[in-house]
Amino acid sequence: MRSLWIKLRRYPALLLLVTVYLASTAVVATNILRGRSGAPGQGRKTILRFAHWQLEPGIRSAIDDLIADYTALHPDVEVRQILIPEQGYFQWVNTQLIGRTAPDMIEVGSGGAVGWSLWPKFYARYFLPLDRYVDEPNPYNAGTPLEGVPWRQAFFDEMEGGYSEELQSFFRVPIATSTVRLFYNRDLVRKVWDGPFPETFEDLTELCDRLKAWGEEQGVIMEPIAGSWYNFRQFFNTYRTALTADYLDRLDRDFNGTVSRIESAAPLYSGAVRMDEPALQGNFALIQELAEYFAPGFTALGRDEAVFLFLQGQSAMITTGTWDFEVMRVQAEFDLAVAEIPLPSPSHPRYGALVAGPTTEAGLRGGFPMGVIKDSPNVETTLDFLRFATSLEANEKLNRTMSWLPVAEGARLAEHLQPFAPLIEGYASCITYDAPGAELAFEQTFKELLGGKIDYRAFVESLMAAYDRELPGGVASEFRNGEQTLSQQIRFAALRRAALAGAVGAEKALTADSQAQYQRIMEAYVVQLGTRHNDIRVWIDSVAAKP
Repeated sequence: MRSLWIKLRRYPALLLLVTVYLASTAVVATNILRGRSGAPGQGRKTILRFAHWQLEPGIRSAIDDLIADYTALHPDVEVRQILIPEQGYFQWVNTQLIGRTAPDMIEVGSGGAVGWSLWPKFYARYFLPLDRYVDEPNPYNAGTPLEGVPWRQAFFDEMEGGYSEELQSFFRVPIATSTVRLFYNRDLVRKVWDGPFPETFEDLTELCDRLKAWGEEQGVIMEPIAGSWYNFRQFFNTYRTALTADYLDRLDRDFNGTVSRIESAAPLYSGAVRMDEPALQGNFALIQELAEYFAPGFTALGRDEAVFLFLQGQSAMITTGTWDFEVMRVQAEFDLAVAEIPLPSPSHPRYGALVAGPTTEAGLRGGFPMGVIKDSPNVETTLDFLRFATSLEANEKLNRTMSWLPVAEGARLAEHLQPFAPLIEGYASCITYDAPGAELAFEQTFKELLGGKIDYRAFVESLMAAYDRELPGGVASEFRNGEQTLSQQIRFAALRRAALAGAVGAEKALTADSQAQYQRIMEAYVVQLGTRHNDIRVWIDSVAAKP
């Protein structure tokens, strides 16, 4: 040992490196032990770590208030927020899960199309199934109208936002939800517009024309609508539903009231539905018309950049969700107002006859979903914190403070959040153009259309070529994933059935638990099996009908 020390002294740089490495290892080990400690009886607090990507101003402080209320009831618990930027969040989570260093609970569901395909695998491997807990009452609802109500039934959507269709189990606990609206700078709008904010698409475009003219007269930058690709898609989705909702009768082959991705893509692939039909062509013509009021190159901008331009007064309007409301309320130096996205009136010369109606938000589900890591040493405390966060009084307060919508059934909506109340009347989305396997091709081609690089005819030719090239493989992949899902469901059902057969005596509670889970799994299995068979039939018919 002494000889090693003498050698190291000859190389001070190496000695410094070894010293720093050992010190860092000690610090990391200490932090891990402290962060994952669950032994308050040893004089330590139980420390819960809580990771999410919601970095908008107001959210962190609202959650801090929630934590303060919880720890006032449980002084032996400390809850720490870990804030990770959205851009790198999925990669961070992936690393934490694989390295077994994930915090006790994390917000789930990020990562785009790639992430959505991987989250079910993450749930199955790393997250705690919540089925045995969701049918128990939430003790924090004592003394409220939700006292004694099973936890999942104490959510406005009966916790559907926490349910994994792929795995037929509850893996997420939503703590908030949101809707999308059109925000506008009332001070700017009043400079060029008298009376109420536009309620029709034609009045909206008239307002945009006046704003552009005013900006030129004043010699100031004025793009009527602030946008990025993210924000623009919210406009597009609204108008896509409004103009194509009547296709439900043509596309819904199994009459279940919804249109699957394959039910939508197959008729376009075969030519049974054509992109030159009035509603589809009108859909893209309308959105091209609207894109003229966005800043040049807006498809390359990020969401935060769009919000910044709006707050700087360089744009008068922006579409975004409740999640951005608090930052705009706090930072806007103008009279901020909120409206629904205007649709063409029935008298519009081109689009009026094509509009079915607005998009319904009746299918809104809980968001800001939290998953519990199953090998956390603090599972019970983590679940207790989430029960508190979703209790009627705590959830109402949390969302009032951070300006989201509460998920607790019967929670009152704060006055300033009334414009975001879900709209029940309307139509569900029908046609989707980003078909299985052709998602990237559609996005790239659509951006070229919006940028004026190609016309609508070239857009259709390029998109249909991508369908011919990519759709067969994409559909095959969709079917393989469906087969894996169904197989997983059968395995889960067998496990529940085994629990039913083997439970005796003190395991009666387990028996009741497993019975409910088994029934849910089998009911969902039957539905998904029918959907899969329908999709296969639709695809085979489209291939046979293709010229």
